[in-house]
Amino acid sequence: MALAMFACLPQLAASQPTGVLIVVPERVEINLFYGGANIEVAAEVPGGYDVAVRLMTRPERLELKKLGKKAGVLWMGVGDAIFENIPVVYQVLSSAPLENLGTQPLRAQWKLGYQSLISDLAPGADMRGELVGLKEHQGLFALREDALVRVGQSVPPSLRGTNAASIGEPPPAATMVQQPQVFRGTFRLPASAPAGDYSVDLIGFKNGDAVHLASATLYFENAGAVRIMRYLAIDHGLIYGCAASLIAILVGLLTGVLFRSRSNEGH
Repeated sequence: MALAMFACLPQLAASQPTGVLIVVPERVEINLFYGGANIEVAAEVPGGYDVAVRLMTRPERLELKKLGKKAGVLWMGVGDAIFENIPVVYQVLSSAPLENLGTQPLRAQWKLGYQSLISDLAPGADMRGELVGLKEHQGLFALREDALVRVGQSVPPSLRGTNAASIGEPPPAATMVQQPQVFRGTFRLPASAPAGDYSVDLIGFKNGDAVHLASATLYFENAGAVRIMRYLAIDHGLIYGCAASLIAILVGLLTGVLFRSRSNEGH
């Protein structure tokens, strides 16, 4: 009987739907002239699926100051709002409105939608709207429904080698009821997006159920002078502080000389 159970495992694995996810560029360098980045994604999925692609950083603890009026006149800090397990960057592209993909519990399971990040019972839930508004204004949060557009039925072989990640092997042709379909979309990340590893996940929805189809990693890296300054600031604080002070003094002296020369020309 045990042998029969093991014999069934390959067949069960082969029946699981899989996809291909391509992210371009795979690496983004943050230098002095960095002003944000557009990240193109292409997803090949089995026929009949609606899809969502979720990009986010590792969740962490976030503290914000609550503002309120003191004595009905002055706007001041009136407390702290603490959020647990909130990513610094969180963006979602979907091929249909999120509410059409599945129920709220199903979407929450796959962290799709702001309510899935901060549930109604979570600490700071009363400040969810303010947090989301702030993050969206900064360009770090975005829900772009209907932004994944179907463009064809297969990813060109030339693209598969650039940055494709899939889970398992594609199912045999005999099990394919419908032809694969390809969706494309674009994430727009601002200059304030931090360095680090960003997880990109492809989630498929069909018949009221969801499945993880593929994943990839996007790398944001400090480069050039930005990397050097960060290295000095973290590992050699004294040198960084002295250099910053020296630069500030030189800029102040140069500014004084320029304005003095112009004032003399006016007389």
